Amino acid sequence: MRCALHTLVIAVVLALAGCGGGGSGGVTTVDSDPSQPSTTEISFRSGDFELAGELILPAGSGPHPAIAIVHSSGPQTRNSTPTAGLIKTKFRDAGYAVLAWDKPGSGGSTGDFDPEFGTTQAATILVDAVGFLAEQTVVDPNRIGVWGLSQAGWVMPKALTMTDTISFMIVVNGGGEDGIEQMVYQWVQRARCAGASDEELALMEQHGASALKATSYAEYEAAMAPLLTIPSLSRYVGTTIELQPEDEWSPWPRDIDAFFDPIDVIEETTIPVLAIFAARDIQVDPVQGAAAYQSALERAGNPEFLVETIPDVGHTLLPSTNGCATQGSGLPDRYGELIDEWIRSRE
Repeated sequence: MRCALHTLVIAVVLALAGCGGGGSGGVTTVDSDPSQPSTTEISFRSGDFELAGELILPAGSGPHPAIAIVHSSGPQTRNSTPTAGLIKTKFRDAGYAVLAWDKPGSGGSTGDFDPEFGTTQAATILVDAVGFLAEQTVVDPNRIGVWGLSQAGWVMPKALTMTDTISFMIVVNGGGEDGIEQMVYQWVQRARCAGASDEELALMEQHGASALKATSYAEYEAAMAPLLTIPSLSRYVGTTIELQPEDEWSPWPRDIDAFFDPIDVIEETTIPVLAIFAARDIQVDPVQGAAAYQSALERAGNPEFLVETIPDVGHTLLPSTNGCATQGSGLPDRYGELIDEWIRSRE
């Protein structure tokens, strides 16, 4: 049996990835009146899953460039991922076809989350979605990009390892480290917002990932010892934390998606990349993420990328002074400007 901290890694994967099957299936061909924008209900298969969604087409006969909208965490439909509505409108008005679908298990799509390999399955669904776009006669198969928020920052890089069809990527608060490191960052920030002391925060930051990534019981026990001195640790983390007996503990398998680091892919990525981070994000580390993306894209020799951090906004880009709560509504002007600039740069 794995320790409580290890069990909680399930939440890491569920927070970072959707689910799906793998392998393409039947394709719905879309016909539309080119004289005006249109939205058509579509479906496509990915392995054992049937994905329901919509294809939004701009005015004009095409073939159009296209973009696929990739989900953030949790149950999500084609309309529920934060800021996706703005993206759909901006790209449609700029002459792009836009594909959005319901995550498996949500809306009209079938399927269940895989707790250990959800990122890989979600990436397979994205590859099949891009394949669906490429087969539409109204879409230019050489100009298909992806946009995604939060968990999409793990899904989209994974998809880049599976297909050459993606021609550009926009990632918003996607993170620049593996899922375990990301979750520990989130724990630390939750604890900060709950009033934890600087000493407690330092202990969580120093030992949290070591406890989750331990490969021997001695390593696990050594990492857990300082964590268990924090009186409110279980409340901060959101589950009961206690030392697991040695005969009930086992290391977490290294091949699960929680250990996937998107930067390993980004440092070999040469398609155009726009990476946007929120300065007050408490779910994904914006300082580490922006620096990791900048450095990785430079190492890749990527000829066209931009990494930018937007001040005074949280994870979903709503106004925030400390990340612990939002203080208003409405997306920042700079976010819309970045998207507009990116669209113009693709023309």
